[in-house]
Order: sequence, then structure tokens, then C-alpha cells
Amino acid sequence: MANILDNLKGMITPELMGTISNQLGEKTGGVESALNGILPSILGGMVQKAEGGNFGAIFDMLKGDNNFDLGDLIGMMGSGNLAQNDPRDIGGGLLSSLLGDKTGGLIDAISGMAGLNKKSSSSLLGMAAPFIMSFLAKKIRGEKLDAGGLASILLGQKSSIMSAIPAVLSAVLGFGKQSAVSHATGAVSNTAKAATAAVGGAASAATGAVGNVAGSVRDAAPAMAPPSGGGAMGFLKWLLPLLLLGALAWFGLKSCGDDVTAGMSDVAGTMTDAASDAAGAAGDLVDGAAGAAGDMVDGAAAAGGSLMSSLKETANGLWELVLPGGAKIEANKEGVEYSLIDFVKSDSAIDKETWFDFDALRFATGKAELDSDYSMRQINNMIAIMKAYPDVNLKIGGYTDSDGGEEANMKLSERRASTVMAAIVNGGIDGSRLAAEGYGEAHPKCPVNDTPECKAQNRRIAARVTAK
Repeated sequence: MANILDNLKGMITPELMGTISNQLGEKTGGVESALNGILPSILGGMVQKAEGGNFGAIFDMLKGDNNFDLGDLIGMMGSGNLAQNDPRDIGGGLLSSLLGDKTGGLIDAISGMAGLNKKSSSSLLGMAAPFIMSFLAKKIRGEKLDAGGLASILLGQKSSIMSAIPAVLSAVLGFGKQSAVSHATGAVSNTAKAATAAVGGAASAATGAVGNVAGSVRDAAPAMAPPSGGGAMGFLKWLLPLLLLGALAWFGLKSCGDDVTAGMSDVAGTMTDAASDAAGAAGDLVDGAAGAAGDMVDGAAAAGGSLMSSLKETANGLWELVLPGGAKIEANKEGVEYSLIDFVKSDSAIDKETWFDFDALRFATGKAELDSDYSMRQINNMIAIMKAYPDVNLKIGGYTDSDGGEEANMKLSERRASTVMAAIVNGGIDGSRLAAEGYGEAHPKCPVNDTPECKAQNRRIAARVTAK
């Protein structure tokens, strides 16, 4: 049975590869080379998450209703969709979780490796992410996999995935670091064995002295250990001085010959200094943690009377709030609803620069029709908020990324802003309280517009308070 990577590559036929190349204006060989690096690189990021035991968040992204179709591949490289959570926005979220700030470097490396311009490399990366997500979503549903099951499959195919990543991309993503650490550890181990053999009989005396010092450090360790959460750093504080001690002992014994006592005296002094430094560092950590804890308590007290303290978590992972008048809404904690209510209730002055981005709308690709099944929860929430706060008026703004034609983007942004406004009016809100305008490519949140994550920030619907 073919593995995941082979299945993905097999789905991109030569005909489809040619169509993608023509759309980008690039040579087919370069596009094929880029995709042969991009696909295993994304899967490699998932493998690392699975190895690290923090695969749950990635699995939650994958298990959604990602019914991406091969016919949409070309559309993924066209003009921008505004709404959050369209296929490219979902893919951008995955890339951000897997690659973090390495995305820009990866695009540069792909361009250099495949001979493509950066815009083409970015488009291919933005296309590949939702493509992979849809394939895995169908696999999850078809095989009834949980997070552990999918992680096990990825780890079982680790060798074939990681070996397929071109060296230049692997270096940018840092996928070779663990192997390097392993080799370095082996080298240190071999050196230690050789040193032990060279010291010979003198090692017994050295071991006794080291044991006494190490025992003192061990006995003192509980009192000097850092607070919870610093376990890895605390371990290194004791490991590094002990490794240093071993190295100093060997060199001291080698250079001093029979004068083991003098050599070990120097080593013991070094170890004492190291222990003292570690104690001081541990004390600083304790003091810092105490200060941070105080700040957290102060912050929590200040937040106690805010809107967030009124929210109640629901079974579906959202947060419920009872509005004035008794209506209830459920929304993401950082979503447009609660940000908007906070502003309305605050003393903040109304201005033309304060906008609140919708975070749960979805449109058909390249169109102005709302996906009602997905989007109506947030539309209904906005209707409830405007009913609860009758003095509030809003302006709805539509924005695109800079892909595609400027005139087409402007028209699409206008139609989508008007669609959202109409949906709110249809819910019983007087049209005089709302306005809509499209801004196209203007006012980007991420001006460089060069990565899937960056473009996703620019494709959006937002609201501004014009009266409260």
C-alpha cells in the first residue's frame, strides 16, 4: 500500500501539473521540483509534532470538514478570498503552527532550489497545505482515526517522509538538528570512554573526589531547584558543571601526572564555584517567579470585573455571554463579538482606525455568497449584539490580498461587505444603522503579502463602530 506522500504525489497528474505551471507562468520542471519538496516538508512538520507529543492541536485542524477538491487547486492560486477559514486561510493556520517564522525562509529556499520566483513558491505552498489537509481529513473519517492513530501512521512513515525532503529545505526547517545532537552525544560518550581508559588507575582516586563533590551538590539540589516549569533548565545546571568537572579532571590528571591531589583540588574549587553560581541562578529564578506570580495575581484581579469574567465555557469549546435583555450568544473568546462589546462598553472614543475582524465567516471561492451553514452563528451573534445595544451603528468593510486584478478585488470586496450587511438587516436590524464598503487591496494587515499566513490576514471582513 502506498504511503501518504506517494498518494499525494500520485493525485497530481502530469496534466494537472502542466495546468498549474501555466497558471503560474513557470516551467513544469520547476513546479514539480518545488512540490516534491513542499509536500514532504509539510508532512515532516507533522511528524515532528507527533514526536513531540503535541499533535492534538494539529489533529483538530485536520479533522474538520476539509472537502478540498483537486479541481480547486487552480482556484487556490487565484484572487484572494476575504473570509477567514476559507481553504487557504485554514492551510495558512496549519503552516503557522508547523513552521512558525520559518515560512519566509522556506519560500526563499524553494525559489532557489526550483528556479521559481517567490510569488510562485508562496502560491504553491499556500495550495499544498489545504490539499494535504483535505487528504488527511478524508483519511481520518474513512479509517475513523483519532489523534493517536494518525500520529502513529505518520511516525511509521517517518523515514520515507524525512528522506524525501531536499537537504536545503531540511536545513531551513531545522529537521536535521535532532540527528546532529544524536551524533554529538555519541561523540561525547566515546570521548568520555577514551578519557576513562587513559586515566587508568588514577581514575579511582578522581572518582572518589568527584563523588564527594557530586554528593554535596546532589544533597543541596532540592533546596536549590528552580520552580515548576524549569525542570529542563534545572537539569542542565547540574549536568553541565558535572561534565565540566569530568573534563577538567581528565586534563588535570593527564598534565599533572602523579600529583592527583593538586589536580583534584583545582577541580573541586571549580566545582564549588559552579555550585555557587547555580545556587545564585536558582535564587534569581525563585525571585523572578515570585514577582511574576504577583503580577499575575494583580492582572487577574484587574480582569475580574471585565467582560471576560462574565463568560461561561460551553461544551462545544465556545464561550457564552448573556447580553442586556437576556439574549445569549456563543463565540470564540478572542472573536469579533467580545472585542466589539468591550469597545462599546468602554470609554474609548469612536474613530475611523479601530476595526474588528470577523473570525467565523466563509464565502464560496471567488464569490460573494456566504456559506450559511458555517457563517450564520457569527451573523446571528452580530444581530443579537445590535439588538442588545440599540445605539450602536456599524460600518462593514471588505478587504482582499493583492493576488489577482486590482479592479476585480475591489468589486469582490464590495459585494462581500454588502452581503454581510444584508444578512444582518435580514435579521431585523434597521438598514440605517449599517453601511458597507469594499476596500480591495488597500489597508493590508500584512503589507508584504508574500506567505499564505500573510495573505490570510489581508483577506477579511471587518466592522467599525460609527455610533454607540
